[in-house]
Amino acid sequence: MKRWLYDESRHRGVDYSQAGQTESYDDRHQKFRNYEKEFKGMMDFLEIENPERKTVVDLGCGTGAASVLAANRFKAVYAVDVSEAMIEKARKKVGADVRNLKFIVAGFLSYEHQGEPVDLVITKAALHHLPDFWKQVALLRINRMLKAGGLLYIHDVVFQFDPRGYAGKIDSWIAGFGKIAGEEFKSEVETHIRDEHSTFGWILHGMLERVGFSVDKCRSDDDFLTEYACRKVRD
Repeated sequence: MKRWLYDESRHRGVDYSQAGQTESYDDRHQKFRNYEKEFKGMMDFLEIENPERKTVVDLGCGTGAASVLAANRFKAVYAVDVSEAMIEKARKKVGADVRNLKFIVAGFLSYEHQGEPVDLVITKAALHHLPDFWKQVALLRINRMLKAGGLLYIHDVVFQFDPRGYAGKIDSWIAGFGKIAGEEFKSEVETHIRDEHSTFGWILHGMLERVGFSVDKCRSDDDFLTEYACRKVRD
């Protein structure tokens, strides 16, 4: 590895390379998330036809919630995460008879896709671990994984509000998580804002276009959690 390359294994914010954090991840997140509902919402948002003919890379797959559900619908799924502990947790969710789901320990900057370009890349709550320079590099690499016309789905914390009102917006958002998921998760959200690398929507939009994506759809109900449906329009 080049000495100047960003080290994705050095976690910013909550360290999900630690087994204790990994084991409790699903319990904490399911206080305010429904994985199956999220997956159905993603499929409807992307309007994917004939998924049984299509291949998917799930970058930053975490404990494999989306990857496992995708394996029931898609031809082949590649579940990628830089955390070995997360990958091991994900492996435990699938039986030996599931042959279309492959787990790979790698990151946005190190995963090398083998074989034909894929139809879809998804990344949920993971891209924010990279500073903006390395987000741009990651998006360039994602473009190369996709077929012409292929789709990129991003679901992450992306700021959609006017930056002049940042303090009030962030305080309100954090307080909301405290009410829904408790003080421990509220502390995680504070850590996310302070130590991780979420960015503004206008910045991410420009990054996507610069590396050959069109943003077909974008939606956010709270000016923080945002979904993007992007299409590869050029190399």
